Amino acid sequence: MWLFYALLSGLLFTGEILITRHVLRSGKDAWAYSFYFSFIGAVISLPFMLVDPTIPRSISAWLLALVVGLLIVGNNLLAFKSNNILEVSLSGAINKFRLVWVFAFSILILGTPFSWMKLAGTILTVAAGIIIIHRFKRPQSNTGVVYALGSTVFIAAIIILYKYLLKSFNAPSMTFFATFLIPTIINFSTMPNSVERIKKIYKLDGKMVIIACALGAFANLALNKSLSLGEATSVLVISEVFLILTLVGEHVFLKEKEQVWIKFAAVILATSGAILIRISS
Repeated sequence: MWLFYALLSGLLFTGEILITRHVLRSGKDAWAYSFYFSFIGAVISLPFMLVDPTIPRSISAWLLALVVGLLIVGNNLLAFKSNNILEVSLSGAINKFRLVWVFAFSILILGTPFSWMKLAGTILTVAAGIIIIHRFKRPQSNTGVVYALGSTVFIAAIIILYKYLLKSFNAPSMTFFATFLIPTIINFSTMPNSVERIKKIYKLDGKMVIIACALGAFANLALNKSLSLGEATSVLVISEVFLILTLVGEHVFLKEKEQVWIKFAAVILATSGAILIRISS
């Protein structure tokens, strides 16, 4: 059953990523979009949390959840801003760098043993990033790469902190509170002219925004369900290979066909590196 949920998660994430690029590539407000992503995620994950709520009484647990929420807001803003500029296959390949940072942080912070297989995966992932930076030297493309790389540092820190957060929350409660609800509040309260911007992006492309964000929410829930039923490494390896399907969707549906073979090479390198890092975990 874990395989069904892992495949479902991969398909949902692929759909969410492609629709997000469709919405944001015309320069729409990434900050307002980030609000919808968190808000819709909170609405959808609320019933799942209420089935088996875990509400910690420790102040330190809530402070850590607040820190994670802040990091998620930063990650979402950078990731969605990169979608304003970069094709999803390129931002997806760069996104694999999060595993490089997790590898480094795990050794430095958690004391995880060194692994040659992880190092090999890291080298492949870095090679994919070098191809992207070298071959796609278009106006603003460097800015998109910086946004995408910045996002990977945030998400790596989030993954590390999730290990501590799950000692106080179960997965549905953590998903609702830390992944969605707290970022919704932070996003809304820190965004200048938030009400006007939220209304504007809804008027421009409300239906597609809601569909993409709902797909993202259900994808997170499916992934958590798969992780609860199966071995984590197997589940996550399956999720990595869907970047190839994303490239196909980008080519067919978004009609973004520039240097397709270079993109394919970067995707293969990044995916292979991610799989090596996952297998050795």
